Amino acid sequence: MRTHALLLLIPGLVVAACDASNPLDETTPVEAVVVKDLPADPTTRDPQTGRPVGTGRYTFFSLRTGEIVLRYDNPDRSDSASTAWDLAFQGTHILINGGTSGPGQGGAVVLEVPFEEVAEAPADDQFRVDGEDPCPNGVQRAICPGSGNGWYNYDPATHTVTPIPGRTIVVRTADGRYAKVRILSYYKGAPDPGAIDRQANPPRYYTFEYVFQPDGSRRLQ
Repeated sequence: MRTHALLLLIPGLVVAACDASNPLDETTPVEAVVVKDLPADPTTRDPQTGRPVGTGRYTFFSLRTGEIVLRYDNPDRSDSASTAWDLAFQGTHILINGGTSGPGQGGAVVLEVPFEEVAEAPADDQFRVDGEDPCPNGVQRAICPGSGNGWYNYDPATHTVTPIPGRTIVVRTADGRYAKVRILSYYKGAPDPGAIDRQANPPRYYTFEYVFQPDGSRRLQ
């Protein structure tokens, strides 16, 4: 892989991106990008009850541009009905831009294959679409929610959410191209799972790594 050439700074988000000055061809390796601390409707304390509350809204992200399209705290939700985004995050829930969640061609499949070993996106008939395919808990999502069903495990003893090792989310983007995604952390600052400090490392902040293939092929390495 080539080394990262620039650092894009977005309020509340850090994205390490590659140099896109040269177009890719069949022999050009695609670049991995790391997104840090994407806010997925982090909770605040209700001043009357003291209970944690969120907005219930999603943060929408484009794998194609490496940018947040719409934050959870923006009351103008018009971009959520566009094809400008590919994934949307709210708590442990992740939507794709397709089916009942958006007007795009989006789909996803969770593979039990390590991120580095996913060289190619599966055939389209293996992709799930929001609103069409039931998960083990009956929810119709491309990326199934619930502990052990999709990308994470939940530990009721410690109340922690941790990504399942060796699982990779392959995404068909809103415009029908392909990417692979590995969730690295659900906590701000991406601490080690055994060293989470709820004050310094609140939940609902995603750090993830992804590779997007801009040439329209299924090749992901």
